[in-house]
Amino acid sequence: MRRLVTLILVLAVVPTLAWGQQIHPLVGDMGYADLILTNGKIVTMDDRSITPNTPGNIVESMAVKGKRIMAVGSNSEMRELAGPKTRFVDVGNKTVIPGLIQTHYHLFSPAVARYGPELDLTDPSIKLTVVAETTAEATAKKIRETIVNAIQARQLPNGQWITVDLKENDDNRRGTTFSWLYMGSINRRQIDSGTENNPVLVKTGLQGVLNTPAIDEIKTFFPDWEESTDMENRPGAGRDGYAAVPEIQGLSFELWWKDKPLEDLAEAMYRHGMDMQKLGITTAATRILFPRVIAAYNLLNREGRMPHRLAYYVESQRGNFYGKKQIHEFYKGSGAPWTNHANGGEMLWNNGMCNEVWDSIYNEVCMGPDMPDAPAEVKARERCPYPGSKPWESFKEAIIHGWRPVQGHATSSHGARLYIEMLEEAMREGNYSVEYIRNLRTTIEHNILLGNVPEIMDKIKLYGIIINVNMGMLRDIPENIRDYGEGLRKFAMPVKTWINDGIRVTFEAAGTDFWTPIYSLVTRKIPGRDVDFLTGRAAP
Repeated sequence: MRRLVTLILVLAVVPTLAWGQQIHPLVGDMGYADLILTNGKIVTMDDRSITPNTPGNIVESMAVKGKRIMAVGSNSEMRELAGPKTRFVDVGNKTVIPGLIQTHYHLFSPAVARYGPELDLTDPSIKLTVVAETTAEATAKKIRETIVNAIQARQLPNGQWITVDLKENDDNRRGTTFSWLYMGSINRRQIDSGTENNPVLVKTGLQGVLNTPAIDEIKTFFPDWEESTDMENRPGAGRDGYAAVPEIQGLSFELWWKDKPLEDLAEAMYRHGMDMQKLGITTAATRILFPRVIAAYNLLNREGRMPHRLAYYVESQRGNFYGKKQIHEFYKGSGAPWTNHANGGEMLWNNGMCNEVWDSIYNEVCMGPDMPDAPAEVKARERCPYPGSKPWESFKEAIIHGWRPVQGHATSSHGARLYIEMLEEAMREGNYSVEYIRNLRTTIEHNILLGNVPEIMDKIKLYGIIINVNMGMLRDIPENIRDYGEGLRKFAMPVKTWINDGIRVTFEAAGTDFWTPIYSLVTRKIPGRDVDFLTGRAAP
């Protein structure tokens, strides 16, 4: 009888204890926290204002469940989420920020530059250097003579590739050699004589020129190269041997390394990714031109070795040198495989398509009717897309067939106007609504001279276009102003105005350097070029 009374008393007390220790709602939904950081300065990044002296919310504790932040708050608040197996880490008053996201980083290039030699992924060409003269004609003559002398003096065998690194003359404005190459002032006909047995690439970094043997070798693998080059750049570019990023990078990824083990290329990407991880970069976005690069990242993903999350944008029309027919068939046939992190892979996902060149940077900007009184020679080199050009056809065809369009590079004011015209043309042909386009979250990149033209800004807001800025490119604005006149100054990245107007703005880091661009974003000063771009005067 006594034992029975004791049992009844215990049963009566247990519900009372449970009612007095109610479980926190978050614990009920997610379970106890796995990890709690305490005594920190945890930056929540939830203040989107631009009010001076408002750094946003900073809290002392954070709870983590699995791979998700469960909650943030005070030490005592987060302890309510702890269970018997929760691990506590005292941060010691250190600052904790979210993982860094690089919105625009062609990370595969520095990966092979840093780690390629260790993995036998090297450039097999003979390297020469030429400093430009002050005229295109004198520069072309110097290039040819340097190549011919090297062939003779070194007794280079037939078929040996030669790469000439063309350096800018200190007396020329930045980008002068780029314009000479783009406009055809330096072309393959000037360097063919005496180089008939050796393929040659002359390059400045972003632009270059190929001689005839180099073109013949490229066309062995990419027969539509000439049409592709004309569509992307200008009519006659192929005839001139004009080379841009696809040719300059593609020689390595798609020609010289085509028989190298894919595992070696993947290993270079992995090692560079681990370097990024150590700098706090957890996610990157990049356009990828070349199938072997995509294959290398997919190999890492299958092996569970992706060192960071990667959203990539397909740019096959450039890396495979597609003509117009191939562009249409590719995007029509592939449909819309793009995803986002929510319904794609956790570490690697195809996030749309892009075309790196929309308008351009340095000398070949696209101001159109917004700066009509610029000198004729300046207007002649403006680089503006049009129906039938590769950027226009690629974006339009992709949109019609359901792809997400992103990273239209280097947009100036008229370039943005043309991008919107292309977007609206695709909407009409695809019968798409404004809401559909808004949900695609299309982006335009760099935006050095986008300005604040009302008709353009209204359409950017209407279609929800995200403006991604590269603050480092402000360094070229003084030269652009000398070309176009003082009226151009107001077009130079009015970022604060865009934000105040309710437009979504993101920014690019400089490779793995986030802090210099943030400095420039806030101060509008470029380290090493102490100019305040609001006033045009020397910075204090």
